[in-house]
This record gives sequence, C-alpha cells and structure tokens, in this order.
Amino acid sequence: MIKLVEIKAKKNNHYQLTFNIEQKEETHLVSENVMFKCNLFKPRELEKKEYKDIIHNILYDNLYMKAIHFISYQMRTISEVKKKLKKDTTDSALIDSVITELKNKRYISDDQYVKEYITQKIEFDLVGPRYIKEKLIGKGIHFDLIDKYLIQYEEKHQYDKVCKIIENETKYPIKKPYTKVYLSLKTKLINKGFAANIVESSLQSMKDQIKQAVNDDDLLLSEFKKLQKRYDVSDWNDKDKVVKSLMSKGFDYQRIKRLFD
Repeated sequence: MIKLVEIKAKKNNHYQLTFNIEQKEETHLVSENVMFKCNLFKPRELEKKEYKDIIHNILYDNLYMKAIHFISYQMRTISEVKKKLKKDTTDSALIDSVITELKNKRYISDDQYVKEYITQKIEFDLVGPRYIKEKLIGKGIHFDLIDKYLIQYEEKHQYDKVCKIIENETKYPIKKPYTKVYLSLKTKLINKGFAANIVESSLQSMKDQIKQAVNDDDLLLSEFKKLQKRYDVSDWNDKDKVVKSLMSKGFDYQRIKRLFD
C-alpha cells in the first residue's frame, strides 16, 4: 500500500511530499507544476503505477529545470546540455525527453548556436577558421553544420585579422633577433587557426614593419662580445664557430658578417 500522507508548502512554489510505502516514509521536493499535473494537493492512497508516474514526473521536472537553469546564462549546444544532465542521471531516455522538449520549444538549437558563434568570432575575435572549427567540434557540433556557416569567413577578412595581430605584436620595439621574431609570429598565427599560406603571405607583406620593430643591433653586439671572450675571431675555425653560434640564435648572416669587416 502506498499513501501520500503529508504535504508541506515550501519556498519558490515548491512542496514537500511525504509518501508512506509499506511502513517506510519517503520525501520528495516537488514543483507546483508537478503538483497540478499529478493532482497531489490532498493526501490519498496511490496505485503502484500512479506512484511510479509521479516519481517519473518529479525526476523529469527536476532535470528539465536544471537544463533551463544551465541555458539561462548563455547559449548552449545540445551536446553541452546532455553532458550537464548526465551528471544528475544515467537515464538516457529521460535526458532525451528533456532535450526533445527544449528543442521543440526552441530553447536550444545547434544550428542557431553555430550561426551566432561563428558570426561573433568573425566580428570580434582575432582567430582563424581552424580555431573556430576546433572549438565547435569540442562542443559536440558536426562538421557539416560548422562548414555551412564557416564559409562566410572570407579570405580577405582573414588577411585583415592576421595583419592586425602582426601590427599589435610589433607595435613596440622588440629586442630579439629578427628570425626568432618572424618564427614566433608565424607559430602564434597558425596556433590561432589561420592557414599557413595566409600567414606566410601576410608576414611577407608586413616584413618591413616587423624589421622596424626589431631592435637587435645592441643584442647582436652583446652576444658577439661574449663569444669574443671564448674564441679567437682572427682564427678561421673559431670565427666559424662564432658565426654558427650567432646564427643559431636567430641573427642574420649578412649582419653577422659585417661584425668581422
């Protein structure tokens, strides 16, 4: 025999229900929505099936409200919502039901998410298409849906962003060898998701600006003087070691050569 024996009003339109199941008491916190849906405002006896339906509705409602809370702060992908709900239940059928309701009410939509995500990244962030694609894949989005909207990221816009990054990175004097600065910029731009050909082309077009920012004359001379203490630069073999050492640190050969003139 199952009985609903006690109903207590709680905060935020919730109620605490106490059930007596074969002389054992069980309590559940229930929303007003479930109270109306299952007609639970008066103590009464319950059939086993009815009790199971009530518990199912309670679990569903709790899970649904957790999903609503999760998506209330920002847009989420379907995969992100599922992952969140799996922390509260292993019932995949219950999760799928919640996801279906959220989709039907248009509270979640991967298509809308991808469209807005890509538009925002193109508009405001200095990142390339590969970076965007990897982030969306990590959020559980399928390749085809990503490609559907990523096509709007035109190469001209990518070039503009790459040049902006180079401009920002070379705004102030850099006391490093030019070669190292060049390679550092190239690595950074590729890591930001831009294609190698766009990166290389942009670096070449802004070569003069990079060179203007690089101030390695004093650094080259300082490194040269350190090596002079270890090697006899009048000796051909020692001179070769000095040249190779400086080149390994990223200094230009022609500029190194002038130190010996």
